[in-house]
Amino acid sequence: KPAPQPPRWRWPPGFATTGPLGRARVTGRGRGGAPSRMGSMNLTQLVILSFLAVCSIFLHIFACTIWNNWWPMLILLAYVSLPVPMLMFAILRGSSGGRGGLHWAEFFTSFFFANVVGIPFLLHHVEMIPTGSLVLSLFGTIFALASVGAHIHFSGSAEDIYNLLVGEGG
Repeated sequence: KPAPQPPRWRWPPGFATTGPLGRARVTGRGRGGAPSRMGSMNLTQLVILSFLAVCSIFLHIFACTIWNNWWPMLILLAYVSLPVPMLMFAILRGSSGGRGGLHWAEFFTSFFFANVVGIPFLLHHVEMIPTGSLVLSLFGTIFALASVGAHIHFSGSAEDIYNLLVGEGG
């Protein structure tokens, strides 16, 4: 008599797995019975996102190397700190006191975003970077914002982000 086989492990519902030819396919359902969109970006969309992100990084590094002045790299600190307030709000949403946490998260996110745009102007105003470095840094910022916007558009997560912040949907 053969020994009983243990049950086969499967991905939980809602996780994307790889289908034939390495294409992501959707398994399971999302909220409300709608098909989950995890892993639904196609190759063209990923190439566009990669191109925008690489152009942003290239422009920031080029703004520093062409004039041998590395002060514009301060913008990277603001880039890294930009999502932190919203992530903290999302994690602490259940324990925070009502809508006050959301307003503080919005305030600090706006503060860090103003730093992303304002640091190049400040450095140019105090004559630490030349005008060309300012322009390249601003174009790098535009490409970074375009990549974030394209990611939200391609992934269809704008509604999910809104629901996370407002507290709807589960």
